[in-house]
Amino acid sequence: MRKRTNFLQSRWVQCLMLVLVLCMISTPAWADLESGMEDLQSKILSISTPLAIIFLIIAAWQKAMGNNTLFFATLVGTVIMFAAPQIVEFIRISFGG
Repeated sequence: MRKRTNFLQSRWVQCLMLVLVLCMISTPAWADLESGMEDLQSKILSISTPLAIIFLIIAAWQKAMGNNTLFFATLVGTVIMFAAPQIVEFIRISFGG
């Protein structure tokens, strides 16, 4: 009997029991995922567009100084950032999604 009470008093068991109770009493939010993702995408795009332009300016300055590696990396990153919605749509269509 003593082993059983020690087992129930251990921290791991108490944490597991707490998680189980929280899982049983919680309810799903049923949020609209599509509108939330569109809102998140527009916010990320509004933040990343000025950053991409600033990074392109810095990369062009580095290319003028002779550092081609940073220029090409920034150019590829900017193309991926601006083309991301089209790339995702192309992949979705290609795989029948």
